[in-house]
Amino acid sequence: MNPSTVSEYLPEPTAEPAAKPTPSRAARIILILLGIVLWIGLVAGGFYAGKLYIDRSIEAVQQNNAIHMITIEQRIDSLDTQLSEIKQAINDADQAWANSGSTQKNLNQKIEDLDKQLKALEHSLSILKEAP
Repeated sequence: MNPSTVSEYLPEPTAEPAAKPTPSRAARIILILLGIVLWIGLVAGGFYAGKLYIDRSIEAVQQNNAIHMITIEQRIDSLDTQLSEIKQAINDADQAWANSGSTQKNLNQKIEDLDKQLKALEHSLSILKEAP
């Protein structure tokens, strides 16, 4: 066997396995920038969602306060009307009731009670008006 025939029987030398390509510097920078942009987007989205939640909560509280203010104003008007009716009844029947001390005391007590309720409701209304 001569050397040329021996080489025919030998397997062909195989190429070395290709090394895994390492990402270039530009690719790394792009990946880092993409990660930063994604992180900033998530943070901004979180802040936006939080702001929407807070705004909606404030709006719900304001609507609730408005409903309560209307209710309190109606009660104040009702008490004011009752107080006016009682005062008118006292003025119309002053002579007849002047002789009856207990009736006068009862009416005066009711007027004082209604007046206290009116002041309490006015105080509640002022608190609700000061709320945001």
